[in-house]
Amino acid sequence: MDYEPRDYARKPLTDDDIRAIAGPHALREVMNPRSPSFRKLGIERDSIDDAQALALMLENQNLVRRPTLAAGDVRVFGFNADAYEELAGGEA
Repeated sequence: MDYEPRDYARKPLTDDDIRAIAGPHALREVMNPRSPSFRKLGIERDSIDDAQALALMLENQNLVRRPTLAAGDVRVFGFNADAYEELAGGEA
């Protein structure tokens, strides 16, 4: 698998980058509700729309869930070894 690391501090994500990360998923699914930055907001992830999620992630890129694995339209947000194995063609 190709791996493309990205240092958000040196090369911040753009609107298009975040949309590409999300793929066919709602943008709020890209947000990490476990991050301290997210918890400080005091909101529920499901209570915001895509425009709000995008604006928040552009403002504070620590809100973006990492790592993200993209394989066609399939996205895995956050570490999930079983999902990675399944996508690689192995047994999960």
